[in-house]
Amino acid sequence: MAIKKNSIWNRMFTCAFIANFMLCISQFIVNPLVATYADYLGADQVLTGVISGLYFGVAFAARPVSGPVITILNKKKIMIFAYTLGMIVNLGYAFSGGIPLFIVSRILHGIQFAFIGSLNLTLASDSLPAEKMGAGLGIFGVGGATATAIAPTIGIALRSWGERTFGGLGAGYTVVFLVAACCTLLSLIPCILMPYKHISKEELASLGAWYKNIFAPEALMPAIVIAFLSMAQILYTIYMEPYARSYDISNVGLFFTVYALALLATRPLCGRLVDKLGIPKVLVPGAIIFALSFLVVGLGKSLPVFLLGAALAALGFGSAQPAIQVMGMQSVSPLRRGVASNTNYFGIDLGFFVGPTLGGVVNKTTGSLSNMFLLGMVPVFVALAVFLIGLKPFYKKVMAKRRAEAQAELNEG
Repeated sequence: MAIKKNSIWNRMFTCAFIANFMLCISQFIVNPLVATYADYLGADQVLTGVISGLYFGVAFAARPVSGPVITILNKKKIMIFAYTLGMIVNLGYAFSGGIPLFIVSRILHGIQFAFIGSLNLTLASDSLPAEKMGAGLGIFGVGGATATAIAPTIGIALRSWGERTFGGLGAGYTVVFLVAACCTLLSLIPCILMPYKHISKEELASLGAWYKNIFAPEALMPAIVIAFLSMAQILYTIYMEPYARSYDISNVGLFFTVYALALLATRPLCGRLVDKLGIPKVLVPGAIIFALSFLVVGLGKSLPVFLLGAALAALGFGSAQPAIQVMGMQSVSPLRRGVASNTNYFGIDLGFFVGPTLGGVVNKTTGSLSNMFLLGMVPVFVALAVFLIGLKPFYKKVMAKRRAEAQAELNEG
């Protein structure tokens, strides 16, 4: 068990918060530039999409290993390893100079992502008192949202500064990757200072065999929905910068700033609405608004229209994603929430891998990023259809089983 105190801002939570914030800064100054960097290195549209999504495809493939490892082994040591790997990856980006090494770096980055997402959330949760869990995780999410708001603009500005100062676009990208490496290096400091106590042998034995900590069948439907939502959402991260550049629109970093600020405002409200109104009444309108954002961006040709699309995307995705994640957590007993979380990340990884790849295919086939964004509505509506079709069976079978389990636990108590 991890060390807990009554305060949210105990040493463990503070260390986890700072480390996650620095990690998000490093990720989000890099991710929006991946597609343009691949293009700079000579990749065509399809290969650019594959390289962009490879990060998430590798994470998906590695998750059967990362899930049990995070659950069973010493989390602090895994955290130090994962953050060190992130620094090495960004150095690999900086000095790749060609497609092969860039691909190798993306693969290693995917391995890191397989561990780091659920690991950060788990450590933050372990540090919080039960009565302040919701508030603490809300604060923890604010750090990532803040980084999302400022980092893409920082990344684009760093690239421009590096290009002007050192001459050449390649120098600009190198500056971005070196700064990202420095951020991950700094994040190692709170990782090392974090207090941590590993779980006992009795608690370890209660987890069962390793393969039982990979996937929760009960959370399959929510994971499928989040996969299609993620498939659409990643298109903004990967392709928004080259799309704006095709119209000679500068300051596209504002798109990510507006998106993140709107997301920051939406997510706390969404949690309260889910509790008050129920998941369907939040997810369905959220998905429709999210789909509408792709129509606005796909037809738009100016920065103000793109910013409107960013606000709609954040409002829609910021409502739909947390709602479906709550459903995944509700599908299992409290003891198996970590397994449900890993199942949720299976869906996210798959969507983030398939989305850029299909986006690259559509871009090459139609010769238009505008058409690609318009077709981004399709996976959102597929997600909505899966949810509506699977909703009744989910509540009839899965939630009935959960109620029976809860009653059995109550009787035993």
